[in-house]
Amino acid sequence: MRVAIIDLGTNTFNLLVAERAADGGLHILHSAERPVFLGKGGIEKGVIAEDAFARGMEALAAHREAALAHGAERILGFGTSALRNARNAPDFLQQALERYGITITVVPGGEEASLILDGVRQAVPFGDRPHLVMDIGGGSIEFILATGNALLWKQSFELGVTRLRERFPAPDPLPADAELRIATHLDERLGPLWAMMEHHRPHTLIGSAGSFDTLAAMLAAETGRTLGDEEASLTFPLDAFDELKERLLRLPADERAKLPGLPPHRVETIPYAMIAVERVLAQGIRELCWSRYALKEGAAWRVLLGKA
Repeated sequence: MRVAIIDLGTNTFNLLVAERAADGGLHILHSAERPVFLGKGGIEKGVIAEDAFARGMEALAAHREAALAHGAERILGFGTSALRNARNAPDFLQQALERYGITITVVPGGEEASLILDGVRQAVPFGDRPHLVMDIGGGSIEFILATGNALLWKQSFELGVTRLRERFPAPDPLPADAELRIATHLDERLGPLWAMMEHHRPHTLIGSAGSFDTLAAMLAAETGRTLGDEEASLTFPLDAFDELKERLLRLPADERAKLPGLPPHRVETIPYAMIAVERVLAQGIRELCWSRYALKEGAAWRVLLGKA
């Protein structure tokens, strides 16, 4: 069976078409990302703005067409932070079903974290030591502490890059005082994470999807290479991240847009993502790893194994 998963994020709608591989894992047939900015102009007000609503419907139509072209027998949608919190989310779900026959499940933050872990486990070997998974979205950030055999802790925080940008409007590039305010806000809200990290002492941070896809592409470009479609994970030195962060935060948007690996739809939000990653790395992390697989791969794996 071929299944299509649409991850309806706050900034992008991501499509995956996959089938079960001979080894029990995933055979990826097609993947695509479409900028939607579903949360733009409304995420902090608890509503999907009219223009964002229309962009979301257009993206669903395009993803449905691509999924069918690649032989998908089922098309399933998974909604995250923006749809969890918008008062008009039921209207969006109803129109998606009526127009395109796509059933969208809006997943709670904890379930989103579980799906992300199911995806990441297929790309990155965990071993016996605790690893910390971080998935930065537009509306929320998910954190999961796990070993190869056990889930130790998970939590979703409404601290995504679109929310941060709306909470802390500032000149571009971000001045030092704005960066400090954002970092302080993150430190205050992430208390439960700091406590878990102090207890379990994870050595490795695994970043998945969204902002981390961009970070991985940019760090690879720094060494003169591009990430191949077959690469599911990659490890980077922390000093390379530090250098890139400092450069990104000092550049205005028009200069950031010229950097290799940075897509246009992340030019405005990547500084906020870099600040969030830096706050986590500062808690004693010694290794930074990227996972191509995240929520949509975890959802596909569950569906194909009959677990969803």
